[in-house]
Amino acid sequence: MTTSNYVGPLSFAVFAVPADAELVSVIDELQSLQLSHAVEVLDLELVELSDDGTVRRLTFADETAAAAETDLLDDDDLSEIGRELRAGERALVVVYEDRSLATVADRITAIGGREAWAGGIDAADLDEGVAS
Repeated sequence: MTTSNYVGPLSFAVFAVPADAELVSVIDELQSLQLSHAVEVLDLELVELSDDGTVRRLTFADETAAAAETDLLDDDDLSEIGRELRAGERALVVVYEDRSLATVADRITAIGGREAWAGGIDAADLDEGVAS
């Protein structure tokens, strides 16, 4: 959870999974990450591409997962996700705050410091600076 000492980088991940895949172990792992304070899940969505090409949200059967649905994604986000899906797939979308440095931030605050900046880097951007 966000504190006045630290707001971790906000990020998202979109996972394409088979449409009939059981997600119980995935939801359990996300819950484990939250309980360990490694992440704070801000939104959890299950998305599918209909035969007519429209993208729609699905409802989770799991109560824990359903409680994490906050509809942060807009129609443009859904369209982008839909373009990545293949026939027979659906997408699990996780919007989250990275909390892995929260304890470091607490120690910084304890010595009179403060968080000045936090952000993310697209892994693809790291490859651009590497000489071949």
